[in-house]
Amino acid sequence: MSELAVRADRVSKTYRVYASGADRLRELIFRRPRHQEFRALSDVSFELPRGRALGLIGENGAGKSTLLKIVAGTTRATSGTVERRGTVASILELGMGFHPEFTGRENARLNAAILGLGPSEIRRRIPEIADFAELGDFFDRPVRTYSSGMVLRLAFAVATHGDAEVLIVDEALSVGDGYFQKKSVDRITEFHRRGGTLLFCSHAMYYVALLCDSAVWLKNGSVAAQGRALPVVREYESFLRKKEPAREFETARPAATDGRKPARLTDVVVHDGSGYPRTEFAAGEALAVDVAFETDDPALAFHVRVGVDRDDGMQAFAVDTRDEAWAPLSGRRRYRVRLVLPELPLAQGDFEVYAYVGDEKALHVHDVRILRPGFTVAAPEYVVGVVAPRHQWTLAEADDAPEALPAAGGVAASS
Repeated sequence: MSELAVRADRVSKTYRVYASGADRLRELIFRRPRHQEFRALSDVSFELPRGRALGLIGENGAGKSTLLKIVAGTTRATSGTVERRGTVASILELGMGFHPEFTGRENARLNAAILGLGPSEIRRRIPEIADFAELGDFFDRPVRTYSSGMVLRLAFAVATHGDAEVLIVDEALSVGDGYFQKKSVDRITEFHRRGGTLLFCSHAMYYVALLCDSAVWLKNGSVAAQGRALPVVREYESFLRKKEPAREFETARPAATDGRKPARLTDVVVHDGSGYPRTEFAAGEALAVDVAFETDDPALAFHVRVGVDRDDGMQAFAVDTRDEAWAPLSGRRRYRVRLVLPELPLAQGDFEVYAYVGDEKALHVHDVRILRPGFTVAAPEYVVGVVAPRHQWTLAEADDAPEALPAAGGVAASS
């Protein structure tokens, strides 16, 4: 355990479910079962080394929040064990750990003390917490007067300023405006970069794939898959696609903002390279997408991503500017970039175009525009599948050895 921050060994959790409060009382008095058992977790095991990040994914009701509460120590497992090393800070259910009648400042002091900070350190950290949370006068008002977004701000500020060695985050980025989400993502990445250990739960597969080293997929309370983050995420996304053709997940989606959007998309145009909008193409034709955006702060840096989905929600492809020598974009107020696909690899179908502008790490989405419908690829004859790959057939005699066949280099598209 010396190199591990968290180890869960065959953790299970069973809840007693009563039809009413009266049944609970009858069971207590008559000593006869009046409940049904619900198994939320079944023999879940994982190891999280120090300084690494583990993503927890799965559908609603899969047991993710229950597992995080057990790891955080706020709920006991029915069976199995959890070992933790180091100070653990958690952002679980909104308001958990906060007294509604205490002010934000008083709750911050109390939670900082629970995390192990001394009186002098708490006095030093309180201004930093207040500055990060940006609650203004509400910092000295009772938490019961806070909105859900304000509670999140306070919880995130306290948890990430308490010198914890392990940070547990349960869907915290799904609440609040886009401006604070950006601050939160930056704070999490900085915590991990400094050697902090992260246990991160989210429905945003994009975040899990880029932030986490490994992942655990929970399905009906059991481990469906675990290992390196990207393969597990892909397996989970494949499961969702097979279960429901309509998309049940999003790679990234901008949150509602309070007017502090760092960048705004101003134009997205699909064309054939001429600059004039066009919506009908044939497989193998050139297709281009122009994306224009603006910012009020030229000091910030940005990446652009373009994705194409079939109209039934199947993701065709997505590309971004992370590998370009001139990216991220910085120093100007307005930008216009062009994505060119010299040969459209799609064979047929109706497609939607998603244009994103994100931060300097291509992690947080500042703005998105969806062209629905985007464009149509028409085939002159019946085509099997969605992709029209460049390919070449070679005729060989049945007795020819494999090495006698022409090399695959310089493959040309067939007519």
